[in-house]
Amino acid sequence: MTTEAKGLKIISADSHFSEPADLWTNYIEPRYRDRAPHVEHGETSDVFVCDTGEMLPVGVLHGVRHKRSGARSEGRFTDIPRSSWDPDARIVDIEMDGVYGEVLYPTIGMRFFTIKDIDFGGACIHAYNRWASDFCSAYPERFKAIGLIMLDDIERALGEMRHCKKLGLAGVMIAVFPDEARPYHDEHYERFWGTAAELGLPVSLHSATERRVSVTRDATEQLLRYTSVQRAIIGMIYAGVFDKFPGLQVVSAENEAGWAGNLIERMDFYYAEAPAKKLRAVAMNNEKNPSEYWHNNVSYTFMRDLTAVAARHVIGVDRLMWSSDFPHNNSTWPDSREVIAKHMVGVPADEQRMILRDNAVRIYSF
Repeated sequence: MTTEAKGLKIISADSHFSEPADLWTNYIEPRYRDRAPHVEHGETSDVFVCDTGEMLPVGVLHGVRHKRSGARSEGRFTDIPRSSWDPDARIVDIEMDGVYGEVLYPTIGMRFFTIKDIDFGGACIHAYNRWASDFCSAYPERFKAIGLIMLDDIERALGEMRHCKKLGLAGVMIAVFPDEARPYHDEHYERFWGTAAELGLPVSLHSATERRVSVTRDATEQLLRYTSVQRAIIGMIYAGVFDKFPGLQVVSAENEAGWAGNLIERMDFYYAEAPAKKLRAVAMNNEKNPSEYWHNNVSYTFMRDLTAVAARHVIGVDRLMWSSDFPHNNSTWPDSREVIAKHMVGVPADEQRMILRDNAVRIYSF
């Protein structure tokens, strides 16, 4: 770790729970208890089961255990370390990694966007949000959880978002891309964006939270999955969403960030060229240069992205947030010190503080 970073209380802006096996059987409202997501024990492996959505295999819940030997899907839930869901054990593991605090996302909950039963899906999300709040209450200065919001029913979504605020959650996440539903720049979502801005809750677009799980994704699609977040934010900029709600903050989570520098430059160029090409009147309803929205309304988490650090002045130093992704397979744990040192070579101390701590403190109110 660099000399400048050694004394910092570093914050991972994107880490994850591995939800406990009994979360939903304990927290979901009684009428859905028989259908609640739960762990079933097979002959060779355990599996999380939900009757209307495809859940992640148990082996990936704490994939960092296997990253030296390769990812695997099978496993027993009892083998998962308690730091996945126990705050006291969590403190020990992150301090071993040189991390002070974390912004926490779900793991199993990331698949809830595939649930088609709106009432049941809403109940699963409501239960998760309550549990996440209880977890963070043990160390509120070190853990900030992101609540789940399903947008199938806007009225319900607004109510759940207000509930997240009351619970003390630091932000909310929606599906990274709406798939067949209305695009996020559609007027249908304006009340949601406006309420998020009013409540001061940043909205995360996290990778691997699609509305439908692709069983045919090839290597090319896997590599380029971050283009979903690009499309969502570009659409919002051109539709004038951030002009209507200038206080709205959107976070691109676990999509890395190096692509943003080039995209910001390209969007500004095409916006400047638009009058001559007669594009602005039909396709661009934004009032300012696109870069102004990227610099004022969008932030990014990254794990390993030397390109993002090199382009930090184009992207915005105050928009980049380092993350460990603990305890998933891609996590930098337990080598985060070395990863950070490699990325911070030649970066001034004040900019290191912003990327490793201050930006997360500002956005999530640590």
